[in-house]
Amino acid sequence: MNEVAAVPWWVHLLFWGILLLFDGMMLSYNPTKFGSQLVLRQFLLRAALTDALAAALFYTNWMVLIPRTLSRGRLVPYIIGVLVLLLLYIPARFGTSLLIGGAAEGARNQPQTLAMIVPYGMMGLMAIFFSSALRITGDYLRALSNRRELERQQLLTELAMLKTQINPHFLFNTLNNIYSLTSRKSDKAPEAVLRLAEIMRYLLYESGTETVPLSRELAHLHSFLDLQRLRLPASAPEAIRFEVAGGPAESDFPIAPLLLLPLVENAFKHGDLAARPVAVHIALALVPDTGLTFSVLNHVAPDDAGRGLPDQPGGVGLANLRRRLELLYPGRYALQVSTPPGQHLVTLTLRQS
Repeated sequence: MNEVAAVPWWVHLLFWGILLLFDGMMLSYNPTKFGSQLVLRQFLLRAALTDALAAALFYTNWMVLIPRTLSRGRLVPYIIGVLVLLLLYIPARFGTSLLIGGAAEGARNQPQTLAMIVPYGMMGLMAIFFSSALRITGDYLRALSNRRELERQQLLTELAMLKTQINPHFLFNTLNNIYSLTSRKSDKAPEAVLRLAEIMRYLLYESGTETVPLSRELAHLHSFLDLQRLRLPASAPEAIRFEVAGGPAESDFPIAPLLLLPLVENAFKHGDLAARPVAVHIALALVPDTGLTFSVLNHVAPDDAGRGLPDQPGGVGLANLRRRLELLYPGRYALQVSTPPGQHLVTLTLRQS
């Protein structure tokens, strides 16, 4: 790659802008000194050569010295390189003064000329350190941007892995339900397969985006609940209750896909579906432009009342949910689990900002 092209355009603009500004200040500092065209031409020539020497220091440090020393963690070679550049720069500046002013005049003013060693050295150091400051700052900002992009890619990868864990987990439980229906030769089995097809369509084709409208997520939950109702006796249609409050604005509320399913699924996995009159009570309250609250209340069989949700295998869904919330809604969610007598209540609160 062309090394000059590696220098950003704004660095060229900034460096040459400062040089030209400095030359302009020198020219306007004492305009009567440049009364004759000869003196003015000498000044412009000296300024051009001086700027060329400063540019040689600046770009050599940027494109050669820093990449071969500081970028590799070699501080001592860098300092030696800076000293070598100064040893080349200072005689070149003297040569420029002699070339413009004439050898004879230079000889007469030799003591005064030698006194410029320190100022010339300082000017050279300024050019080198200005180059180093810009290069190091640019490298740091670029590394910071790359690190943020890497973190973003890692986040997307982790979310994708979590989602792939959700789908098989859900499919495993649903196939168990369908197997139970088919083993009893239930007439509900075909309808269960149809509901599963609708759910899998959502999982495969509509949940690949970062967010979906809340209405689509709720439609998916309704399909899931219809599938679960097939497990209940025909005399208990109201045993599963799903209430939504928030009005039509719910369709515009963005939410991460498959975020609510683990809470509902756990209620059926670990709840007592024989409880009456309501075995599972699901409620969603939406406050437009603010957030939502989603709660799932299920009854617990007396033998399981003293236990929380088991860690395996059902806890996989809840653990994945917590991790997804941490990644997608950092500082903007609350997940509360409580166990009233004979019941299990999980409440999820999401804030938009």
